[in-house]
Amino acid sequence: MENILDTILEVEKPLVLLTGLAGTGRTNVLARLSEHYEAERRHVSAMRFTPNGDVAPTRFVLLPGDRKGTAAAALRGPVPVEPAWATIGPVAGADEDPAVALRAAHAAAAALRRGGDGTVLLLDDLQWIDRSSLAVLEALIPMLDGRRLKCVGALRVPADGPTARYGPETLTRLREVNLVHTLRLRPLAKNLLADELRSTLGAAPDAALVDHVYSQSRGVLSAAGETMDVLRRGGAIRVVDRSAYFVPAVASKFPLPTSEYVRSVRALGTAEWEVAKAMAFLSPLGGTALRLVGAVIGRSEQDVLDRLETLRAAGLLHHGRKGWRFTLPFHIAALTEACGPYERRMLAAAAVEALWSGTAVCSDREQRTNLLAEAGRSVDPARASEELIRHALEAGQGDAVSAVRWLNAAVDLAEDRTQRAKVLLLLVITYHQNGFHEQSLRTVRLVLSDFADELNAGDVFDAHSLLLRGLSCRHDTEPLRDIADGDHRLAGEPGARAVIRATACALLDRWAEAVRWADAAAKAVREEQPQAVALHLLKALGGLWQGQAEVFEQSLLDRTQWPLRDVTRYRVELVDAHLTGLLLNGELGRAEKLLADEELSWEDTGPANRTTAAVLRGDFRTATELACRNVAYRSTPCFEAATTGMFHTTVSALVCQGRLTTARELVAAAGDGIPVLAHLLDFTKALIDRALGDPRRAADRLTTALNTAEERGLVVGCDTACAELADLAVDLEDRESAENCLVKAERLARILPTGRAAALASFVRAAVTKDTTAAMECLRMAHKRGQPLELSTLIARLVKHGVADPALLSEAYELMSGLGALMHRAKTRTLMQKHGIVVPGRRNTVEENERLLATLAAEGLSNKQIAVALITSEKSVEGRLSRLFIRSGYRSRIELSTAIVNGELRL
Repeated sequence: MENILDTILEVEKPLVLLTGLAGTGRTNVLARLSEHYEAERRHVSAMRFTPNGDVAPTRFVLLPGDRKGTAAAALRGPVPVEPAWATIGPVAGADEDPAVALRAAHAAAAALRRGGDGTVLLLDDLQWIDRSSLAVLEALIPMLDGRRLKCVGALRVPADGPTARYGPETLTRLREVNLVHTLRLRPLAKNLLADELRSTLGAAPDAALVDHVYSQSRGVLSAAGETMDVLRRGGAIRVVDRSAYFVPAVASKFPLPTSEYVRSVRALGTAEWEVAKAMAFLSPLGGTALRLVGAVIGRSEQDVLDRLETLRAAGLLHHGRKGWRFTLPFHIAALTEACGPYERRMLAAAAVEALWSGTAVCSDREQRTNLLAEAGRSVDPARASEELIRHALEAGQGDAVSAVRWLNAAVDLAEDRTQRAKVLLLLVITYHQNGFHEQSLRTVRLVLSDFADELNAGDVFDAHSLLLRGLSCRHDTEPLRDIADGDHRLAGEPGARAVIRATACALLDRWAEAVRWADAAAKAVREEQPQAVALHLLKALGGLWQGQAEVFEQSLLDRTQWPLRDVTRYRVELVDAHLTGLLLNGELGRAEKLLADEELSWEDTGPANRTTAAVLRGDFRTATELACRNVAYRSTPCFEAATTGMFHTTVSALVCQGRLTTARELVAAAGDGIPVLAHLLDFTKALIDRALGDPRRAADRLTTALNTAEERGLVVGCDTACAELADLAVDLEDRESAENCLVKAERLARILPTGRAAALASFVRAAVTKDTTAAMECLRMAHKRGQPLELSTLIARLVKHGVADPALLSEAYELMSGLGALMHRAKTRTLMQKHGIVVPGRRNTVEENERLLATLAAEGLSNKQIAVALITSEKSVEGRLSRLFIRSGYRSRIELSTAIVNGELRL
């Protein structure tokens, strides 16, 4: 947009002609020009032509918020009549008598000159100019010089009427005497559209959002703007960590509003409106659509062609070698949305019958299946249902919204209660797998209340399991407590009911009860039943979380005894659950070995475990992206232990980077449901407290959370909390707390068979008792484990407590560089300077300090909070920020934040 404006302002030819498809922003450019010229106190004379050939004076005004040009400008008028408008046209006889056209042109030129030097004439919608006005305009252009007087016109292509017949000859004559400069406004390429979205949203759009908007708009600005309006109005764009994510599940819930395009089609008349809607709905059938349109709406094929020609002449439809087509998917969607229920059913039925009979072809599976869903019982229900279910089961995660739509349609086509129950259960599973938790909960309750007697025992168990997971996504714990306490009547066999009750206890962090109920169910559950998998995992993980790792370790050692491991679905579930057990205890190496032994990759695992593993590997960028995407895609997270672990580890990584606001954003998202292993989130909040300079609050939070975990009999993650609290206690000179931490840490090392627990116990002993031997053992184990964040943190803290060689700080400093851990690097630099260790790369150090300062400021921290985080004075922060703004050219924290979002931070 800016390049177009600059070119127009620089061109000195009398006529600048803007051409482009409908919606590419021609009127918007005129509005931007008008704004620019008026700011220079230049007179602007503006007018537009109407479809019937009239000309009307107007003003071009950008709507509030559209300064970046991402949305079409509004036309506001009329304005007081100007002589230029009155003399241009239509002027009777100007098209036949050059003398008449010349006199009118002289009058128009005189009127323009009265506006003073620099007067500009803006003309919009030249595709509708009448022949006589075109003759006057041709005569007027040579009277302008491009500097004192200039004309800028906007022409939609392809044009029709007099413009199509006489316009090319007129332009040729003007070009021959070098009086016209033509600029073509083209749809935006995908990368430029991404820039527009970033500018509009103030956040970096993810690839899925850019792809969706581009697929609907093809880069045409007006369609892109309307698509974005729909998504924002429906809440289908969620911003997390300054990234904008597209949430298809939400987008599908909201109908498209009446767009400018729809209003323009309606204005052409009832017949054109009916034909346009029918053509849009049947557009997946290509050339066959024309014949079917007439048959369904009761019009002859010739009549349909006549109406299509009217639509083409208005620029709303195109006709080329491939036949009649809508250029933009957004227009198809808007017209399809405007069809009523009866229209949709009749059109879809005609399309499906044509497809089944072979008289029509549709190669796009999604569009073909959508037509089946719309047709409902107007076609053979048995055949339609079979196709809908098959395609829903074949759909990948990217087609989740379509799969849900198809299964909902299949429910309505079910022939009996048994079939309806099976399809409803498939629908529940699809809802749950794709994060549609409210819909999943509502549907599974229907299944269990009305259709439980139609399902086999395994399906009833699956339904109950899905009910529990849906309930865990809500703040209200009472329904889960009723099931855990046995106050809710459950369907199914006694063994299955006991497993369900055990699962409810686990989701409430009542793990001791969960294991007891699992033990009670053991004799009643057979190995070939689905509940055997849940039973196995409850006993293995339930014991592990409580420090009784024997069952878990035996399960890992003898995986051939896993129930139903020959079924891919259950094997992956079992592997993923065991990965959770390993990762939450920091056992990355063993987790990777398990995947290798099972011939799986991280892509085969759940996103929560992938995120935790990425943090442990030191890949903070991937971890943050996965965690934020998970938050964006689910209005409320469905909690499992892996989900809590994901939030816990990702926030730890964000704190190291100084991204404290994003860290708090994730913690807030984690509190949207009922967290499993909730004490881990309290440990996480303490990290943020400490980073914000409140060590006492952090220590109190850690102490409370550790006590809560102990009351529940849980030990998982307590080794890291003990180490953190011990470090804080030594800093705060709280000897009693430090010694208590030592006792707990060594007890945890005995009951948790993990390298992390042992290494952290050695750290606590070294920090509390100043035992250098324990410090050396801690570092030996940390090096062997090879986790960058863990190792670098332990080195820095051991040096801080005076029990490790300060020369090791260089290694820690280098490790932190690969993590992007700006906050930790800054604190390590301070420690290096204290011990006389040379900090490498003075220039890089200065840049890093400024980048950290910019990050903290862009995160929204106050000067006081930044001062505490950087261990400096508020006055120092104020001065450093002022110098940063002067050097970088940014004027505010908002501009700084925007630059970080756009990847344009200049320091």
